[in-house]
Amino acid sequence: MPRTSRAVAATEDYAASRLPESERRSTLSITLVRMGFTVSATDLLYGMSLGLFFPFWTGVLISLGSSLVVCAISVLCGLMGQRERVTTATGLRLTFGRDGSRLPSLVIAVLSAGFVGYSTGITAGVLPGGETPVIGLVYCLGLSVVYTALSVVGFNKGLTWVGRISVPLMLVTVVIAVVATVRHAGGLAEIVGNDPARAGEMSALTMFALGVSKWMTGATVTPDITRFGRSRSTVYTTTVAEFVVGNFGFNLLGILIGLGVGLGNMGDAFAAVGVAGLAAVAVFVQGFPHEVNNMYAASLAGRTALNLPRLVVNVLAGAMGAALAYYGLREGILSAFLEYLGYLGYAIPLIPGILIVDYFVLRRGRYDVDLDRVPRVNVRAVVAYFGGLAINVYMGVVLDDELWHALPVSGMVLYLLLSIGELRRRGSAVATGTADAVPGQRRSRAQSNRSA
Repeated sequence: MPRTSRAVAATEDYAASRLPESERRSTLSITLVRMGFTVSATDLLYGMSLGLFFPFWTGVLISLGSSLVVCAISVLCGLMGQRERVTTATGLRLTFGRDGSRLPSLVIAVLSAGFVGYSTGITAGVLPGGETPVIGLVYCLGLSVVYTALSVVGFNKGLTWVGRISVPLMLVTVVIAVVATVRHAGGLAEIVGNDPARAGEMSALTMFALGVSKWMTGATVTPDITRFGRSRSTVYTTTVAEFVVGNFGFNLLGILIGLGVGLGNMGDAFAAVGVAGLAAVAVFVQGFPHEVNNMYAASLAGRTALNLPRLVVNVLAGAMGAALAYYGLREGILSAFLEYLGYLGYAIPLIPGILIVDYFVLRRGRYDVDLDRVPRVNVRAVVAYFGGLAINVYMGVVLDDELWHALPVSGMVLYLLLSIGELRRRGSAVATGTADAVPGQRRSRAQSNRSA
């Protein structure tokens, strides 16, 4: 790659090219970045909602089950990024085509920015005076500016150092808050035996689906971070850290607070156990890794969708996040956040489902394709996405399905059915020794790596 082109790619954080081997990072750095996603106020809030609606062990099973589902999807997507050194957006480009990938990339960008918005609203709500309109607006705007600026500088200078500082600090402060909650409730046994304050308002299947939806976008964009990994073991180690230690762990802490206090507003709950000031510090600190990571994912996907520089997309995502933060703050952050998670379940699961089938089944675990010679549209993938979206909406809205539309099943099945002819053609090509004879489509891994 010419020096000028390499400099541009580095500025864009290699959003549209293969990551050079020299840019690989340690497992520890990647672990802290990934845990920055899930050591967060959103996971704490989801856990608190489980404590409000369900008994302790029911809430634990819902959280653990949804975390394991997300883990499986994240590992498969993460292996694609680590093996091929490409972002999720580039994987979408290879799967859906240059123009066909714009829609799913836009979906990821918008929903990632939306996650930033509602998370920022949670942060603003626990800061002093955050519930008043004017001060809340100032918080939403100020925080969004800072998150956007940190996301712009990329993985090494932005995400890594933020994670090293914020993740351990957030863990310590929330554990202190949980200890205060246990004392407030009269002991751990009292919390475990408590009846939920809002029992019967939500079904277990619905909350399980919301738990899956909560991190389906995060699982889908796993390649954005695992492409920096030096080995496959990085994918497994960092996925467990993110979704079992981070996600499930923080859900568990939230369940204890929800059952121990019985309040859905995070600021009020922490105030009730006498740690309001500590809570404000903890939530403020966690916002940096969590929101910056989601903003980073939005910028990478938005760059592909809009064909604009990552800096421009970052600013657009920041503006959208600020607007949604203030909306959530005014409408009630818990109800707004759970409603948002419900919408995620229709659109996002289709994307990893199609990506996984394309990479592991059709391509047999190799992207032997020149990134500059990708076809404009893969009709099968686009049809599978829109067909799956119609199926998901029908199941959720008409049939009142609580779970299946939030899983990647419809996208996987549709794309596989539409690709039966392609599978037969590729199988015949392999059998006759002409698998590498498809013009402009297949190259050896060594050639692809050298072109990067």
